[in-house]
Amino acid sequence: MTVRTAFRDYAAAAVVVAFGTGLAAIASTYPLGKMLRPGPGFFPLVIGCLIAVLGVVIALESWSATRQAHEAPADEGTPGPDRFAWRAVLSVTIGMLAFAALVDRAGYVAATFALVFIASLGEIRRNWWAVGGVATFMAVFGSLLFIWGLGLPVNIFGPR
Repeated sequence: MTVRTAFRDYAAAAVVVAFGTGLAAIASTYPLGKMLRPGPGFFPLVIGCLIAVLGVVIALESWSATRQAHEAPADEGTPGPDRFAWRAVLSVTIGMLAFAALVDRAGYVAATFALVFIASLGEIRRNWWAVGGVATFMAVFGSLLFIWGLGLPVNIFGPR
């Protein structure tokens, strides 16, 4: 691992920690409520704390990779720093836009399948059976949780 790659990882971790900490700080200004009756600041505070912890995990992972790279013998054939994964970023972004466009018109299940299948195009090698399994799980679990459990006003299979 080069110094440049390690710096990028630490900088990304710092941004994630700062975002999570800022979100938690803003959320703490709202009423938190109680565990059985959470207020409007409870969930953003929890999410902010989880995001900050994720940033710390990213930093620890980078530190571990840096230590292993320094302890390992030098390899002449190692490739240079990774290029930015534009294909993955674009496919996930287009998948989310497709979900937003389809959820009201085609229903939650169809929008979820479109999201998962379009986002999977970011992978160079993919197993279509695994992608179909993930899409099915996400559609069933999301329908049970969000529509049935939380009562979100979204149709499962399109407009009535």
